[in-house]
Amino acid sequence: MKKTDVYIWCLGAFLCSYTFQSCSREEIQSADQDAMQFSPKEIVFYKKYDSGFNNKPESTAIHEILFKDGFTSEPCEITDFGRILSGYSEALLKDPLFDPGLIFYYTELHRKYVTYYVGENYYGENGEYDQTAKKRIRELESFWNLNREIRLNGQHFKSLEDREILTDMIESFDRTVRNRDEAYEKADWLLEINKLSPNIPENPFFSLDAFTRSNGLLVIGDGLLQSLVDVGIEGKVAFSSILAHEWWHQVQFENDLEWNSASSLPPMAERSRFSELEADFAAAYFLSHKRGATYNWKRIADYFELSFNVGDCLTNSSQHHGTPTQRSMAARAGFDLADSAKKKGSVLEAGEVHNAFLKFYNSIILGTDLEYLSV
Repeated sequence: MKKTDVYIWCLGAFLCSYTFQSCSREEIQSADQDAMQFSPKEIVFYKKYDSGFNNKPESTAIHEILFKDGFTSEPCEITDFGRILSGYSEALLKDPLFDPGLIFYYTELHRKYVTYYVGENYYGENGEYDQTAKKRIRELESFWNLNREIRLNGQHFKSLEDREILTDMIESFDRTVRNRDEAYEKADWLLEINKLSPNIPENPFFSLDAFTRSNGLLVIGDGLLQSLVDVGIEGKVAFSSILAHEWWHQVQFENDLEWNSASSLPPMAERSRFSELEADFAAAYFLSHKRGATYNWKRIADYFELSFNVGDCLTNSSQHHGTPTQRSMAARAGFDLADSAKKKGSVLEAGEVHNAFLKFYNSIILGTDLEYLSV
């Protein structure tokens, strides 16, 4: 795979609802300084604002895509999830204080913060998934038995409303700030904007991240969880599904040199789809296995529904994650694999799960290996 960051499956659905491109990148880097200047409305302060982010990203991130021209339109089945996310974005675009530079500054600052933060964590807007996180992490550690330390950071819009945390972010990552006092001044200015806006930063867009890095970091944002709940997915199922999906990306990182399956696929869109569908497959295997999360049919059906909703039809994008139908099929195939071993109760090695997915991918997704279809 050769990636440093693998973003969660939902972003394709979000961008698909706008006929945009998807948004994964190899390193969290910030945008060109000139593109990051913004002028808030006169009712606030009306002054040019230097973001302090100087490097141009290697590929486009979600918050950049919203505010640039030249989108590639591609027909796509917009799911309920896509419509929910479209509603979030529409509300943001209609905000009287909406400004692309400000939105970009906040989202980039927030992403950097959760990437490098080390300390106490909570999951969900009010910590409602804390116990679920402890339980699932314990189960996943035992189930996949990886030779690496994995840590999970929560992403919360409330961090952008907390004066001390916001000041920490600015002091750490804004290169135009020279000391703590200047960081406080900038934070206070932003907090005044927050008070005047009905969307900034409460809109789920500001905590929509969910990604993993090869150093063992996982991040799950409150906005993503809320969007799935708004679709009708039970909150704990949503949290567990995201965590299990991202955990498999850590398995892929650990076995990258040995497997190398995605890297051998010619188009980048195919590599991305392979990696994401395999994570859907492996997550379903864990969630439904009697030695994993032991999901009953109602909960695994929720996972199938979730998988369908987060699919996209950006088939030519380098970050295509699989269509709604393909993602749902991959989840169902992972469930079938676990169901077939129900009596034995044994857990397959990661390599065995990988090989089972390869067979599914080559036959069902790529339409080869006709022998598989006759089984």
